[in-house]
Amino acid sequence: MQAIAEFAMRSRAHAIGTSLVAGVLPLLGWLSLVIVALVYLRQGLMAGSMVLLWTMLPFGIQTYIVGDPTVLSLVGIFLLAGLLRLTLSWEMVLMMAVFYSAIAGLLFELVALDKFLSVYSDYLEILEMPVALTATELRVVIANSVMILVAYGMIAMLLLARWCQAGLYNPGAFKKEFHQIRLSPVAGGITLVALIACYSLDDLLGRWLPLFMVPLVIAALGFAHWLMASRQLSTRWIVGFYFTLLLFGQLVYPFLILLGLMDSALNLRNRLQPIQKD
Repeated sequence: MQAIAEFAMRSRAHAIGTSLVAGVLPLLGWLSLVIVALVYLRQGLMAGSMVLLWTMLPFGIQTYIVGDPTVLSLVGIFLLAGLLRLTLSWEMVLMMAVFYSAIAGLLFELVALDKFLSVYSDYLEILEMPVALTATELRVVIANSVMILVAYGMIAMLLLARWCQAGLYNPGAFKKEFHQIRLSPVAGGITLVALIACYSLDDLLGRWLPLFMVPLVIAALGFAHWLMASRQLSTRWIVGFYFTLLLFGQLVYPFLILLGLMDSALNLRNRLQPIQKD
């Protein structure tokens, strides 16, 4: 990945060309998001905008033809990269990711969902077999899934772009930055209130519940990485942690949310630091 990032950053033409090729090739669209974010983070608004505009061509065509929502992630990561470059605050990035993903999910539902359903109806019929869904319920499920995928996809690709930037220009900086991702008590409190409201008013607000969990999960992952690094645990612990998350996500996910809330309220790093020194 670092080699691709280094090649793309040689010039604006290299960045645009690499991003366009990745956008056209199957299963490589995520690379375009990384390059757009990397160029914005490193070179600013004008350079990032040029790469974004060219990259939107293949993704816009895909949206028009099959209702592909990736273009929403592309625009979103561009905005998040600009916010991170301006504020250097991952807390603001995470909260903005929630806000933007909600808008993206609604926009997809209004503009592209019908095209998506018409193209992928055969596959969706197979997915519907275990549980019978009405047309309205299916629309909501797909829109909610897109909303969550946009949120996690943007954050994951922005983290990868930041890692590439650090590897090329400031080695070691990403590790410290990622380890310090944390929600302030105010942001954590707002998120907690939103979660309670969505859970209490499930019929009205229930669809937004998974989205409000996203900042807490990312913050908890940052803390988990910091904890393993502070204890000088091997890479196998990190691999095992994500393997467990993959296999037992339904059990680990609530724990991550609770961990994110505890870290927000108590600043666990400061409380555990003296223990580490002792």
